Amino acid sequence: MTPQILDGSVTLRGLNKSYGDRVVVNNVSLDIHAGEFFSLLGPSGCGKTTTLRMIGGFETPDSGRVLIDDRDVTDDEPEVRPLNTVFQNYALFPHLNVYDNVAFGLRFEKAGSVSVQPEKERVMQALDLVALGSFSGRRVHQLSGGEQQRVALARALVLEPSVLLLDEPLGALDAQLRARLQIELATLQRQIGITFIYVTHDQHEAFTMSDRIGVMRDGKLIQVGAPREIYETPASIEVARFIGAANLIPGRVIERGVVLVAGERFSAPDSAPLGDGTILIRPERIRVGTGTHSATIEHVTFAGSTLRVALSIGGVTLVAEVPNDETSIGLRDGDQTMIDVLPDAVRVLPAALK
Repeated sequence: MTPQILDGSVTLRGLNKSYGDRVVVNNVSLDIHAGEFFSLLGPSGCGKTTTLRMIGGFETPDSGRVLIDDRDVTDDEPEVRPLNTVFQNYALFPHLNVYDNVAFGLRFEKAGSVSVQPEKERVMQALDLVALGSFSGRRVHQLSGGEQQRVALARALVLEPSVLLLDEPLGALDAQLRARLQIELATLQRQIGITFIYVTHDQHEAFTMSDRIGVMRDGKLIQVGAPREIYETPASIEVARFIGAANLIPGRVIERGVVLVAGERFSAPDSAPLGDGTILIRPERIRVGTGTHSATIEHVTFAGSTLRVALSIGGVTLVAEVPNDETSIGLRDGDQTMIDVLPDAVRVLPAALK
């Protein structure tokens, strides 16, 4: 299966979808690049799955257009779009073995659209991609959840789509298996070069795999960017709250590059406008036991490889995340300590969405 990085771009223009009085997708416009691993991320009910289903042709937008490789497919049926879908429930045929599950779609391709490659070669190539080449004769009930997920993936890939839609395909798996398959999915996508559009509510999952992420809330696309960009420079309070742990506290930019938080002066971006704002400081960007700001330890919580330390400073509580090592052994509830914030760690956020 050769990389298909020359096609597979997806363009959404002003997509809208409502069910009765409930607006589910609200004016979503988006450009997804060919060969990209793109995730739609957001809480349940935010519109991400409905958006994916409109790309796949399983839902019809009330207005707006869907284009694949600059061709308008809005009115096309799912089976004629150059894409395939992997669902959370896998939808495998229990009466068929692994080989026949993967071959099923090939046998129903329209005449003239089938690759010159023989069926067996294509099926075995797809199974090898997902490391199941030796499982072709097994029945579905003989497979683990992770193996069933791989069969569903192979069945989608064997048709050689330009775009693969994945609707929370790892959602039914246990945490350890999910973590392993996240890495495998990302590696596979980069190997074959097909555009992946992935829906998830799990931010760690999106960060692990994606080239870019689109964050959705209440049917709207509220930020699009690389994982690091969304985490470190969220576009709004809503994104900051949803992505990672966040200290969100009132502050005031009193001069260029200086913000006053809880009566203490911290460095801020030079571009931050003067005046009041909401200040974002990520917990891992706070150093405890060193620095120039005095704080009281309210509570220390053990979290395995890290400790979460609640700190009181100027009547405001900040939560820090520090390594569980020799530097943090002496941290105790009620102790006085010194803290500091890493340079450029403070972000001044715009007002909340209306």
